[in-house]
Amino acid sequence: MAYFSSSTVIRPVGQPVSPLVAAPGSDITLGCFFPHSETDNLYNLIVVWRRGDTEMVHSYKQQEDKLEKHSAAYRGRTRLYPDQLAAGNASLRLTGVQASDHGEYTCAGANEQGPFQMQIVLLVAAPYEEPQLAIQTTCDSIVLTFRSALGFPEPTVLWKIETGSDITNQSNTTLDLKDGVHYEVLSKMVLKPSDMQTVTFELMLELLNQNFSRSVTLHPLPECCGKQAESRSRLALLVSVSILIGLAFGCSISVFMYKKLRMSRDAGKGDLPQSAHDAEEEESV
Repeated sequence: MAYFSSSTVIRPVGQPVSPLVAAPGSDITLGCFFPHSETDNLYNLIVVWRRGDTEMVHSYKQQEDKLEKHSAAYRGRTRLYPDQLAAGNASLRLTGVQASDHGEYTCAGANEQGPFQMQIVLLVAAPYEEPQLAIQTTCDSIVLTFRSALGFPEPTVLWKIETGSDITNQSNTTLDLKDGVHYEVLSKMVLKPSDMQTVTFELMLELLNQNFSRSVTLHPLPECCGKQAESRSRLALLVSVSILIGLAFGCSISVFMYKKLRMSRDAGKGDLPQSAHDAEEEESV
């Protein structure tokens, strides 16, 4: 499979044609060559480009482009090479390639030599950069992060261990479409190895037969890290218990003060009638 970002490819009718690959946003020429004679009258030449069976991409008849019935998706993005039609070149120039342009195209027509037809497959894809690895080690875990960009379409991302087991479901992979034409891939794996372990990361783009594979051998976390992690857990538990004890003690003090205040108030109410009686006796004397 050849990779073309912007080039003209012309093949004789009947000769096998490899799929063409265009990156999103690039320009591509779909080649079409038909039998001709120097005496042919171009007024009798008909050229029709379609995508699939029914989508009209471009048409030419009676020495003019006939674009009234062509798909709106291709409006303003296609043209032939008028100065090369007499030489049997009906190639189509397609600009601003989009993901939706992916598919099989047919160049069909007729001239004074007879009818002609040709199929071309256009793949919309772009290769990914070589993935970059970042390793972060903490006392709790080892974090592996692979990053790649500038590719299209979405790739396949896999994580495996040395036994061949697939651990992709333990990873976190994000795909960010930049400017609507290229993907940035970020894949992260968090591991807590207790023994020496080899982990393999794979990024594949089948359309371009692109395959990156990177292996990393991890060693067990140092024992001190495990002790530090355990100490932090114990400290967190101790702090939580202390807070609960403090809250319980505070509640007990509040209840005690409330009861004491209530008893004082009740005692005051019991003394009030006796004081009133003493005051009445003093008035009688």
